[in-house]
Amino acid sequence: MIVLDKRKEELAEIADVDEPLFIEVDYKVETRIGKIMFSNELIEDAAVNVVDYSKKQMKRMVKNTNNKNILAILSKFTATVATDTDGLKNVINVQLDPELDIKLLVNQDAYNYLDTLKDVEGRYLLQPSLSAPSGKQFAGHDVIVVSNKVAPTPKDTVGFIFIGDLEEACILFKRKEITAEWEKFDSYSKGLAVGVRSDYKQVDPEAGFVVNLNPVAEGEETPQTK
Repeated sequence: MIVLDKRKEELAEIADVDEPLFIEVDYKVETRIGKIMFSNELIEDAAVNVVDYSKKQMKRMVKNTNNKNILAILSKFTATVATDTDGLKNVINVQLDPELDIKLLVNQDAYNYLDTLKDVEGRYLLQPSLSAPSGKQFAGHDVIVVSNKVAPTPKDTVGFIFIGDLEEACILFKRKEITAEWEKFDSYSKGLAVGVRSDYKQVDPEAGFVVNLNPVAEGEETPQTK
């Protein structure tokens, strides 16, 4: 937490701000790129538009690449244990700075679990949201869902859950997204390429937690929060 500690006397010069306003992050952009070739015979004779379909899939590859590398950063954040939704609220209300823009990033397994929970009156705990990519909120905070393939479910948990400020937690250095399309006359073929020049780094290690949600079965002891 940064604050203004220096008091200014009347008519005195304003002091410099000593607190760091920025977190310095070293990065090294790397180029990730791939290509695919089609014979023009295939393009002409196929029942579907193979070029348009491939462009769509290659665009997904870039998105999946970014998600995979960002999740690799988020999964290294400090882990904490919760046994119920009150435990998730404790992370939000107590363990994280309330000044953060807190969101829940969950995989499909965790989302499915949370989306089926109801309160004592039978109302679903996840509420509709116009701002959340998933269309749902938990305790007033947007829920974002990623694939189980990108964020596998940790052992003995309901699914992968990260709670925190995503922009403060991780940064994507994207210098350029690459797309190319060309004709190769001597082989009567067409080429497509897609790539990204990027790097992925942690920013503030206190901006979030990986939450291992493991509901306690009746008769079991509640595990201690780490």
